Amino acid sequence: MEFVPTDGRQVYCSSQHRIDSNNDKRKIIDAIESNFTSRAKNNEKILIKIIGSPFYIKNGFSHTFFLEHEYYDFGTYHTIKYDEATNREIHFCYNHGILLIDAEKKHFKIIIKEKNED
Repeated sequence: MEFVPTDGRQVYCSSQHRIDSNNDKRKIIDAIESNFTSRAKNNEKILIKIIGSPFYIKNGFSHTFFLEHEYYDFGTYHTIKYDEATNREIHFCYNHGILLIDAEKKHFKIIIKEKNED
């Protein structure tokens, strides 16, 4: 039977078992972080692709359809900033973010974070 300590007063039978247990815990955390990082990088690639598209260059916005077609994950982002003019949220993935400019028509503007912003 496997022993899993549940608090600090319980001890492992050897130091190697303690190390192995902590390594297993770290692998789980690393997998979660790696998955998030992968999704966020993919989102940024999608935004870079769309911002260079002829439709975006011509119109200055993207429709939700294009983002969904590229499998943009709306739930994955690093930071939220607020647009000063509209007080709407901008969801950033690294240096690129999306701003909902028309909720009814589902239009988004892609924002590039300036280098001096945090």
